[in-house]
Amino acid sequence: MKVKFLLSPIAYKVDEKLKEAKEYLGRYLNLEESEDPDAIILLTGGTEEETLKYLKDGLFIIPFGIANGLAASLEVQAYAKEKGIKTILITKPDENIMNVLRVMDELKNKKVGIIGKPSDWLIKSGNYDVLKELGLEPVEISLKEVEENLKEDPTLSDKIWELSKDKKISKEELLKATKVYTSLKKIIDKYNLYAITVRCFDLAINLKITGCLALSLLNAEGIIASCEGDTEALATMLFAYKLTNKTPFMANLARIENNEYTFAHCTIAINIPEYFNLNTHFETLSSVGIEGYINSEKITILRIGRNKKFTLFTGEVVKKPFEENMCRTQITAKIKDDSFLQNPIGNHFIILLGDEEEKIKSLEKIGWERI
Repeated sequence: MKVKFLLSPIAYKVDEKLKEAKEYLGRYLNLEESEDPDAIILLTGGTEEETLKYLKDGLFIIPFGIANGLAASLEVQAYAKEKGIKTILITKPDENIMNVLRVMDELKNKKVGIIGKPSDWLIKSGNYDVLKELGLEPVEISLKEVEENLKEDPTLSDKIWELSKDKKISKEELLKATKVYTSLKKIIDKYNLYAITVRCFDLAINLKITGCLALSLLNAEGIIASCEGDTEALATMLFAYKLTNKTPFMANLARIENNEYTFAHCTIAINIPEYFNLNTHFETLSSVGIEGYINSEKITILRIGRNKKFTLFTGEVVKKPFEENMCRTQITAKIKDDSFLQNPIGNHFIILLGDEEEKIKSLEKIGWERI
């Protein structure tokens, strides 16, 4: 992150204050001192006037230490507000806030592959706005490239076959599904992609192969991949993974019964569930879908969208029997918060095992709106 440290030359132990700030902030951020900073770090009072040349929309104002940097920061933000400049004051840069800033900084200038355009039904969730707001660079890639690089991987097929508990498909279908994985890996390497989203239903139509296995394996490897060209889901998955180090699961909300909500999809990463079966893809009843079984008492449900908005909830997992008339991995949870679904920002939710609310809600402290 580009930063500017500001402190009064008459303050006592100036060098010690600067060293302490750099050591603490440097644990989380790759600090680059700049005259065009993303953040100004106020270490002492008497620095207010010096900040004027750095004020701009989106600037972080971060006081550090106990030498009146906080008092100076309040004055600076009050001035910026009167001038119509939208700054973000972080009064207490604790570990959770710093980790959120770290992730935001890590995502900047990373390339994400849009393989095939977002699916036609994603009339809201396929925009590139949220990617650009996070500093991610979208790279459009034709689905033809996927078809040109298809190659079966028998070794991979054997491995997945052995890892799965129950097989509801033929091994031949599993082998065919590895073609998409090998192709996507080549594309990721070719374009140096940090993450991808795929217009996967076209693969099912054109190739009679679903992308579920490929996306499951990529996510398990830490290469974040979303379905259907959903760019907002991709951004959410990337943020969640980098913040919590937990593999995210992208899912539809499939059913509501009282305060029990069932989420389902066919692409869960194979490292998330306690065990998984190999099944067909639900909508087409063909190729491969991942039927995962979750062992967790709680889940975290997250979605971020454009204009720095996000939804965040936790739920208590309810054990339910597997249902054939639904996407293959199914997670039901009790969500006690009545505001769930009052302000939806997309049709796909991102799920993490466990309760990660405390970490993620720090988005509010850096200028995001929780809805």
